[in-house]
Amino acid sequence: MVKFSPNKIIIHCSDSEWGNVNVIRDWHLQRGFNDIGYHFIILNGKVSHSNNPFRMSLNGSIEIGRDLNIKGSHCKGHNHDSIGICLIGVELFTDEQYNSLVFLIDDLCEEYSINASEIYGHRDFNSKKTCPNFDVKKFVEDEYNPITF
Repeated sequence: MVKFSPNKIIIHCSDSEWGNVNVIRDWHLQRGFNDIGYHFIILNGKVSHSNNPFRMSLNGSIEIGRDLNIKGSHCKGHNHDSIGICLIGVELFTDEQYNSLVFLIDDLCEEYSINASEIYGHRDFNSKKTCPNFDVKKFVEDEYNPITF
């Protein structure tokens, strides 16, 4: 078996106001995937569509989705060499989510020798998508200050 060696990171959003790794795994299995497509999910504190309250302790939490030794299923044509990260939300994300995203991409860039210029939004590879509904390149430029580069 060929070892998965990512050279880029692709950021997504769930396009839902709530969710977690189990919810997204169920959605992906219903669509015919063999598992969740993303490697990581960053929560916003709302894990259910029911009347469950916002859970501050989960806001910004990072959940592991697909094993990092296995290529993802999150961006057609780029799964073989990318890590997929999904933020729960549609257009608005919490400061805690953004902070967790910075820490996560910093760790991944260091571990896999990924340059900050190789961090993309899903929309960068599919003109029909707006996901993750923010400009990832601008985010990287303005907010992400990699410790290791």
